[in-house]
Amino acid sequence: MTDITIYGPAMSTYVRTARLAAAEKGIAHAIEEVDWGSEAHRRLHPFAKVPAMRHGDFVLYETEAICRYIDRAFPGPALQPAEIHALARMDQWLSAVRDYVYPVMVEELMWERLVVPMEGGQPNEAMIAAAVPKMRDQLAVFERVLASDPYLAGEAPSLADWMLFPIVAYLRITPEGEAALPDVPRLGAWFARIAARPSAPATDPARG
Repeated sequence: MTDITIYGPAMSTYVRTARLAAAEKGIAHAIEEVDWGSEAHRRLHPFAKVPAMRHGDFVLYETEAICRYIDRAFPGPALQPAEIHALARMDQWLSAVRDYVYPVMVEELMWERLVVPMEGGQPNEAMIAAAVPKMRDQLAVFERVLASDPYLAGEAPSLADWMLFPIVAYLRITPEGEAALPDVPRLGAWFARIAARPSAPATDPARG
Protein backbone atom coordinates (compact mmCIF):
# COMPACT_ATOMS: atom_id res chain seq x y z
CA MET A 1 0.00 0.00 0.00
CA THR A 2 1.30 3.47 -0.85
CA ASP A 3 1.14 6.43 1.50
CA ILE A 4 0.78 9.10 -1.18
CA THR A 5 0.30 9.46 -4.93
CA ILE A 6 2.39 11.94 -6.89
CA TYR A 7 0.96 13.05 -10.23
CA GLY A 8 3.09 13.96 -13.22
CA PRO A 9 5.64 12.50 -15.63
CA ALA A 10 8.63 10.79 -14.07
CA MET A 11 10.95 12.80 -16.34
CA SER A 12 9.89 16.13 -14.78
CA THR A 13 12.57 17.54 -12.49
CA TYR A 14 9.88 18.92 -10.19
CA VAL A 15 8.12 15.57 -10.00
CA ARG A 16 11.43 13.92 -9.19
CA THR A 17 12.08 16.43 -6.41
CA ALA A 18 8.75 15.52 -4.80
CA ARG A 19 9.57 11.83 -5.20
CA LEU A 20 13.02 12.37 -3.68
CA ALA A 21 11.38 13.95 -0.64
CA ALA A 22 9.07 10.95 -0.25
CA ALA A 23 11.93 8.49 -0.69
CA GLU A 24 14.16 10.33 1.78
CA LYS A 25 11.32 10.35 4.29
CA GLY A 26 10.92 6.61 3.82
CA ILE A 27 7.30 6.67 2.69
CA ALA A 28 5.88 4.58 -0.14
CA HIS A 29 4.46 6.51 -3.05
CA ALA A 30 2.81 5.83 -6.36
CA ILE A 31 3.38 7.95 -9.45
CA GLU A 32 0.61 8.56 -11.98
CA GLU A 33 0.71 10.35 -15.31
CA VAL A 34 -1.75 13.14 -16.05
CA ASP A 35 -3.78 13.88 -19.17
CA TRP A 36 -2.37 17.36 -19.72
CA GLY A 37 -4.93 20.13 -19.56
CA SER A 38 -7.85 17.79 -19.00
CA GLU A 39 -10.58 18.41 -16.45
CA ALA A 40 -9.10 15.63 -14.31
CA HIS A 41 -5.70 17.32 -14.44
CA ARG A 42 -7.17 20.69 -13.47
CA ARG A 43 -8.96 19.13 -10.52
CA LEU A 44 -5.53 18.17 -9.22
CA HIS A 45 -3.78 21.39 -10.27
CA PRO A 46 -5.98 24.28 -11.47
CA PHE A 47 -3.06 25.76 -13.43
CA ALA A 48 -2.52 22.43 -15.26
CA LYS A 49 1.06 21.99 -14.05
CA VAL A 50 2.92 19.25 -12.17
CA PRO A 51 3.44 17.85 -9.65
CA ALA A 52 0.32 17.37 -7.61
CA MET A 53 -0.05 15.01 -4.67
CA ARG A 54 -2.87 13.09 -3.03
CA HIS A 55 -2.72 11.87 0.56
CA GLY A 56 -6.03 10.25 1.37
CA ASP A 57 -8.64 12.88 0.54
CA PHE A 58 -6.13 15.73 0.69
CA VAL A 59 -4.85 17.10 -2.63
CA LEU A 60 -1.94 19.53 -2.84
CA TYR A 61 0.01 21.07 -5.70
CA GLU A 62 3.35 22.91 -6.14
CA THR A 63 6.66 21.19 -5.54
CA GLU A 64 7.85 23.06 -2.47
CA ALA A 65 4.46 22.84 -0.76
CA ILE A 66 4.36 19.09 -1.41
CA CYS A 67 7.88 18.57 -0.07
CA ARG A 68 7.23 20.57 3.09
CA TYR A 69 3.96 18.72 3.63
CA ILE A 70 5.71 15.36 3.31
CA ASP A 71 8.29 16.47 5.86
CA ARG A 72 5.66 17.62 8.36
CA ALA A 73 3.06 14.90 7.83
CA PHE A 74 5.23 11.81 8.18
CA PRO A 75 7.77 10.56 10.72
CA GLY A 76 11.31 9.98 9.60
CA PRO A 77 14.47 11.95 8.89
CA ALA A 78 14.01 15.71 8.74
CA LEU A 79 14.15 17.13 5.23
CA GLN A 80 14.63 20.71 6.44
CA PRO A 81 17.22 22.14 8.85
CA ALA A 82 16.15 23.03 12.37
CA GLU A 83 18.69 25.84 12.76
CA ILE A 84 17.21 29.14 11.61
CA HIS A 85 20.10 30.30 9.41
CA ALA A 86 20.44 26.95 7.67
CA LEU A 87 16.66 26.91 7.10
CA ALA A 88 16.84 30.40 5.60
CA ARG A 89 19.67 29.26 3.32
CA MET A 90 17.58 26.32 2.20
CA ASP A 91 14.69 28.64 1.34
CA GLN A 92 17.09 30.97 -0.48
CA TRP A 93 18.41 28.15 -2.67
CA LEU A 94 14.95 26.76 -3.36
CA SER A 95 13.97 30.17 -4.69
CA ALA A 96 17.17 30.61 -6.70
CA VAL A 97 16.93 27.19 -8.32
CA ARG A 98 13.27 27.72 -9.21
CA ASP A 99 13.60 31.29 -10.48
CA TYR A 100 17.07 31.37 -12.08
CA VAL A 101 18.50 27.89 -12.61
CA TYR A 102 15.43 26.06 -13.94
CA PRO A 103 14.69 28.60 -16.71
CA VAL A 104 18.27 28.42 -18.00
CA MET A 105 19.32 24.82 -17.50
CA VAL A 106 15.95 23.16 -18.15
CA GLU A 107 13.85 25.44 -20.34
CA GLU A 108 16.59 27.00 -22.48
CA LEU A 109 19.16 24.21 -22.56
CA MET A 110 18.00 20.73 -21.57
CA TRP A 111 14.57 20.98 -23.17
CA GLU A 112 15.97 22.19 -26.46
CA ARG A 113 18.90 19.78 -26.51
CA LEU A 114 17.17 16.61 -25.24
CA VAL A 115 13.39 16.84 -25.45
CA VAL A 116 12.79 18.70 -28.71
CA PRO A 117 14.78 16.14 -30.77
CA MET A 118 12.96 13.28 -29.01
CA GLU A 119 9.71 14.81 -30.27
CA GLY A 120 11.02 15.07 -33.83
CA GLY A 121 11.91 18.75 -33.77
CA GLN A 122 15.08 20.74 -34.32
CA PRO A 123 16.69 22.30 -31.25
CA ASN A 124 16.98 26.07 -31.16
CA GLU A 125 20.77 26.32 -31.36
CA ALA A 126 20.73 30.08 -30.85
CA MET A 127 18.81 29.66 -27.60
CA ILE A 128 21.20 26.94 -26.45
CA ALA A 129 24.25 29.04 -27.30
CA ALA A 130 22.84 31.99 -25.36
CA ALA A 131 22.10 29.73 -22.37
CA VAL A 132 25.62 28.28 -22.09
CA PRO A 133 27.37 31.30 -20.51
CA LYS A 134 24.46 31.76 -18.11
CA MET A 135 24.63 28.08 -17.18
CA ARG A 136 28.38 28.32 -16.58
CA ASP A 137 27.92 31.38 -14.36
CA GLN A 138 25.30 29.54 -12.32
CA LEU A 139 27.52 26.47 -11.93
CA ALA A 140 30.30 28.75 -10.65
CA VAL A 141 27.97 30.09 -7.95
CA PHE A 142 27.32 26.58 -6.65
CA GLU A 143 31.02 25.75 -6.86
CA ARG A 144 31.80 28.67 -4.53
CA VAL A 145 29.06 27.76 -2.07
CA LEU A 146 30.19 24.15 -1.87
CA ALA A 147 33.71 25.23 -0.92
CA SER A 148 32.58 25.67 2.69
CA ASP A 149 29.79 23.12 3.12
CA PRO A 150 29.05 19.68 1.66
CA TYR A 151 25.43 20.61 0.91
CA LEU A 152 23.66 23.79 -0.12
CA ALA A 153 22.26 24.60 3.32
CA GLY A 154 25.11 23.23 5.43
CA GLU A 155 26.24 19.90 6.79
CA ALA A 156 23.17 17.86 5.85
CA PRO A 157 21.17 17.53 2.63
CA SER A 158 17.86 19.37 2.46
CA LEU A 159 15.06 20.17 0.06
CA ALA A 160 17.37 22.62 -1.71
CA ASP A 161 19.69 19.78 -2.74
CA TRP A 162 16.80 17.68 -3.96
CA MET A 163 15.53 20.60 -6.02
CA LEU A 164 18.88 21.04 -7.77
CA PHE A 165 19.89 17.38 -8.15
CA PRO A 166 17.42 16.39 -10.94
CA ILE A 167 18.45 19.43 -12.97
CA VAL A 168 22.15 18.60 -12.77
CA ALA A 169 21.35 14.97 -13.59
CA TYR A 170 19.94 16.12 -16.94
CA LEU A 171 22.65 18.70 -17.49
CA ARG A 172 25.26 15.95 -17.28
CA ILE A 173 23.87 14.24 -20.38
CA THR A 174 23.93 17.34 -22.60
CA PRO A 175 27.10 18.13 -24.56
CA GLU A 176 27.12 21.59 -23.03
CA GLY A 177 26.89 20.24 -19.50
CA GLU A 178 29.46 17.55 -20.20
CA ALA A 179 31.88 20.28 -21.28
CA ALA A 180 31.17 22.59 -18.33
CA LEU A 181 30.94 20.24 -15.35
CA PRO A 182 34.65 19.28 -15.17
CA ASP A 183 35.31 22.94 -14.29
CA VAL A 184 33.22 22.64 -11.10
CA PRO A 185 34.67 19.64 -9.21
CA ARG A 186 33.06 20.51 -5.89
CA LEU A 187 29.65 20.46 -7.56
CA GLY A 188 30.63 17.12 -9.09
CA ALA A 189 31.48 15.75 -5.64
CA TRP A 190 28.17 17.09 -4.31
CA PHE A 191 26.33 15.34 -7.13
CA ALA A 192 28.10 12.08 -6.34
CA ARG A 193 27.09 12.32 -2.68
CA ILE A 194 23.43 12.82 -3.57
CA ALA A 195 23.53 10.15 -6.28
CA ALA A 196 24.89 7.63 -3.77
CA ARG A 197 21.84 7.95 -1.53
CA PRO A 198 19.18 5.24 -2.01
CA SER A 199 16.59 7.87 -2.99
CA ALA A 200 18.46 8.73 -6.20
CA PRO A 201 18.21 5.37 -8.01
CA ALA A 202 14.75 4.82 -6.52
CA THR A 203 13.49 7.94 -8.31
CA ASP A 204 15.49 7.64 -11.53
CA PRO A 205 13.10 8.56 -14.38
CA ALA A 206 14.49 5.68 -16.42
CA ARG A 207 12.91 3.34 -13.88
CA GLY A 208 9.51 5.03 -14.16
